[in-house]
Amino acid sequence: MRKHNINWVISISICLFLTGCLEKEIVDDINIESVEGFDLLGENEVMGTFVVPVYQADKTIVNETFSAISQLNKDILRSAQKESSVPIVNGSLELVLFNKAMAEKGIIQLVDGLQRDASIGTGLYLAIVDGETKELLEQNLGTRGTGDHLFNLVKHNIDRRDVPKTNMHIFLSDYFQKGKDPNLPILKKTEDSAEIVGVAVMKKDKYEMTIPNERLFYFKTLVDKHSDGTVSLGVDGKEEFVSIRSIKTDRKIKVKWEGDIPSIKIIVRMDGAVREYTGNKVTPKELKEFQKLLEDKIIKETESMIKEFQEKGVDPIGLGYEAKSRKRGFDYKKWKEETYPTLTVQVDADVRLISTGITE
Repeated sequence: MRKHNINWVISISICLFLTGCLEKEIVDDINIESVEGFDLLGENEVMGTFVVPVYQADKTIVNETFSAISQLNKDILRSAQKESSVPIVNGSLELVLFNKAMAEKGIIQLVDGLQRDASIGTGLYLAIVDGETKELLEQNLGTRGTGDHLFNLVKHNIDRRDVPKTNMHIFLSDYFQKGKDPNLPILKKTEDSAEIVGVAVMKKDKYEMTIPNERLFYFKTLVDKHSDGTVSLGVDGKEEFVSIRSIKTDRKIKVKWEGDIPSIKIIVRMDGAVREYTGNKVTPKELKEFQKLLEDKIIKETESMIKEFQEKGVDPIGLGYEAKSRKRGFDYKKWKEETYPTLTVQVDADVRLISTGITE
């Protein structure tokens, strides 16, 4: 019993000691940033812009921005502290932006600094900006602050639209994985807001090419599960259009090796619903026609994108990873330089339209 009490005293003493080591911050005495952006200036200088939401007495939110310029490998946030009357902390950071020039040079050094900060979660969103991040972040967007508005813009389009799932954890996983390249959403400043204009496919940590909005539906079927995307198609031989919403998609990659030559087949399966049709009532015959139309479109668009990826030397689908996992003694250098650029990839699509709306 006495030994038990001694153990309790020791445990409590350790907890009190550790508590005393923690750095305490009072919310009213700090600036909590919600989003930050980086713009490349010249060859080696980077401008960092940090947005802090300031809550007013009338419950409105005013955005305060702080900027600093430093060398690529310096702590830019520390330089920005010189503009702030209280410490700027990043414990609530939700989104980090890089302008395209920064992305073309490479972003891994800055991302590595973020992932080493214990106060930042790996669910942090990363995105590319077509333009200057400072110009975008100096806008007053939304009713809950610029940072929250941009965060929800990215989150909404990942969860409910055609942008593939991504965050800092996924980016780093793809970056370090041999045979797979990351992708990040692209934002652009509009007259009084911001919009997503596509997805950037990276070669390791450098911007390589853009998937525009009109192709994102098909890109997401290749790299991610798609539960709520929408695509519009023209009906062959008719001046009519049909809009189809995906309810559930899945894709399977089959790799077969014959000696040192692989053959790859990607099978895309989709359950969908007809959202809108400019013609008359959707009959079973027309439903089959729509299914075939979408299957052909998926095959055409995805095979075209895969050829572009091969020409650019990028692999956002992870075909190299899939091939490597199915062969012992895999030669990644040979795959990258010889096999992947000339590889024939076959895409099959299986579409089921299981609903035509409430009026059926």
